Amino acid sequence: MAGNSRRRFFKHLFALSAFSGASMWSFKGKGGDKIGLTEANAMTNQDYVIGRFKNRITIEYYGVSCFVIRSSNGTRIITDPFLANGAVYQPMKVNGYKMLHSELRKEPADVVTVSCGHYAHCYVSAVGGTPYIYKITEPTELHGITFRGVASRHLDMTEPVLKAGQNIIICFEVDGIKICHLGALGHRLTDEQVRQIGKVDILMAPVGGCETLPVADATEACNQLKPQVVFPMEYRSERYDNPSWAYVDEFLKDKKHVLRCDSNVGSSLLEFALDEKTKRVKITSPSPELSSETTIMVPRFVY
Repeated sequence: MAGNSRRRFFKHLFALSAFSGASMWSFKGKGGDKIGLTEANAMTNQDYVIGRFKNRITIEYYGVSCFVIRSSNGTRIITDPFLANGAVYQPMKVNGYKMLHSELRKEPADVVTVSCGHYAHCYVSAVGGTPYIYKITEPTELHGITFRGVASRHLDMTEPVLKAGQNIIICFEVDGIKICHLGALGHRLTDEQVRQIGKVDILMAPVGGCETLPVADATEACNQLKPQVVFPMEYRSERYDNPSWAYVDEFLKDKKHVLRCDSNVGSSLLEFALDEKTKRVKITSPSPELSSETTIMVPRFVY
């Protein structure tokens, strides 16, 4: 019995050694020609390294006007972090309605952009890491990305009361994709603001019609900027059922190209890349192709 055990042990050891050798060294045919894989390790292919996809960005929507954007090299940008129900200090209420979006849970970031001083847009305590807080108009390069702001105004806000004041429209380019976040914009864009914003590939636009752009003005802003993709934000939903705000469907009404990604079945993670030939943005996950005209995408909330 002891001899049989030893034979089985060495048999397994020999098989393991042969497998290891085959994975480390290429097979050779006559004349030394390689006829097999040199290494059975997909992780050596950079396209499969977790969290790193060449020239691709990912976007997730956390609610209100908060998005988490990841570049292909791992840089993480969070826009307008907000105070949510269940946060450390107090539940967020607007006009007596609880904001049921989940807080960021210390989601790490390299850069946080802030459009205005209301805690639905500037609750940076919810963000993890040691990010740079960008809330100005001067162009600033951070982690190889140039951020610039365009001065605008927001409307009166409640709880706490915040009188109409400055709002910063944030523009930046990630992996060749030009992103514009309108923040809490409360008025129609002027021709000068449109000029300062410039070309836009992906636009985040408030569409709730209360404390920010009315639905018609949100549509007009999209028509002025002519982005390839529009992410509506700050609208009424099951997470924030304030009747003063408009549902996203009111903004979507009569729109031609709408892609609903807000099903509970789908993923909250959306992935985009810039087509080097056409210089247009393409969506790489999920699979539907973008229209040659502006496509409105309704993302699924995170959590």
